[in-house]
Amino acid sequence: MTSIDSPAEVSETLVAAINAGDLPGALGLYRENAVLLAPDNQCARGAQAIEDLLRGLVTMQVEMETRIENVIEVGDIAVASEAWTMRLYTPGGASSEQHGQSIVIFTRGRDGWRFLIDAPWGLRAPSSHSERAGTQ
Repeated sequence: MTSIDSPAEVSETLVAAINAGDLPGALGLYRENAVLLAPDNQCARGAQAIEDLLRGLVTMQVEMETRIENVIEVGDIAVASEAWTMRLYTPGGASSEQHGQSIVIFTRGRDGWRFLIDAPWGLRAPSSHSERAGTQ
């Protein structure tokens, strides 16, 4: 994967990969030790767990859009809030939409910017006491 020059580009590249059904491309945007908060508020930790969640999105053939609303960069760390829309299609052709407000932390390394913490549904209290960010 090529170097990504800004946090906004990470999000835009993720949306393009999901919309294109490119699971490896989407997964490559996350740090090896990244966390992705699932819709059920569980923390997917690391490449395999994140791949499982992203595979679900790719398999459902969703159509996503995102818009970064605020980004604060300090050195090699950035935090952003994003508004997103996801359209879900049924095999019969019906569709529904979900909207959300993400909180995202990015880090910059030799390979450019990547996701470290991706919370597409924002930060909510964990659904179980053992699933806190940073602990297991």
